[in-house]
Amino acid sequence: MSSVGSVVRRIASDGSTRAALILLVFFLIWAINARNPLESKDITDWLVLALPLAVASIGVTLVIITKQFDLSAAGVITLTSVMMATSFKETNVWIVVILVLAVGALIGLLNGVFVVFAKLPAIAVTLATLIILQGVSLILLVRPGGSVDENLISFVTGSSESSSSAFFPRPALILLVLVVAWLLFKRTKLGIYMYAVGRDEEAVQLSGVSVRKVRLSIFTIAGILYALAGVFLAAAIKSGDATIGESYVLSTFAAIAIGGTAFIGGSGSAIGTIFGALTLMVMPKMLFVIGISGWSARVFTGVLIILAVLAGAVSAMRQGAKLKETTGEIDQTDADQWVERNGH
Repeated sequence: MSSVGSVVRRIASDGSTRAALILLVFFLIWAINARNPLESKDITDWLVLALPLAVASIGVTLVIITKQFDLSAAGVITLTSVMMATSFKETNVWIVVILVLAVGALIGLLNGVFVVFAKLPAIAVTLATLIILQGVSLILLVRPGGSVDENLISFVTGSSESSSSAFFPRPALILLVLVVAWLLFKRTKLGIYMYAVGRDEEAVQLSGVSVRKVRLSIFTIAGILYALAGVFLAAAIKSGDATIGESYVLSTFAAIAIGGTAFIGGSGSAIGTIFGALTLMVMPKMLFVIGISGWSARVFTGVLIILAVLAGAVSAMRQGAKLKETTGEIDQTDADQWVERNGH
């Protein structure tokens, strides 16, 4: 019994595991209650639509881990998806993708400069960025339209390789690459410092690491991820829409909450966030097949998010208590060791 209890406590304390279990339950309910057996196309379509949300939410997760806030994701997604559908039509699509990612990096860098160096409130700066980018998007594309290069669509959706994508959908492969990239990134110095800054900024400063540089780098990487999400969104809908990004303002934070990232900073995982994004995109399908829709579905989603945030807060409090017990007082001489010890 004690071993079972320890396993349950371990699952309850790990945000990624909780999110994976929720996703599994919702997916099974959808699959079991669907009118027809799920086909590979159903799975691929679900993953294609979930991919932009997952990528954008990873970017927001990085910022939140450093104990900052970013509302600009939806604006960057909107602008970059519109750019992919309307701009540089005579240019090789992969060059356009690089240019779009550079735009995202620049926007993230500017957000970081205003927040980190000018010390302006992150919520105000990123909200302003969101509004500006939405306005620019409407200037570029007043009404939905435009077109996306077929090579990009095939690359993201795997539509040109139906035989292989039937066994392993292309969006799933992209998500797998993101998971591997995350596992590598969190073991780099920047990844370790990212967690440390969110947990104890003063200790990181004492270790000689520039907190400003860490946060500025994370804002920039987040901007690149938002732009990448915009590229994937353009490929998913095969056109541009200057209003479609509005849905990502809240859904990114919902995915993060379900994925177990604590909004107090210092903890979280891109893997949990991916599970959270997949859960959000499968939830409407699951609710529909069991006869729940409209406002009832929104209530269900809201309750799930509250429970996820509550579970994450309790887990973060327990981890914080354990951290204080094991680390005690940190002085300047052991600050470097503390940073290394608390990196993920």
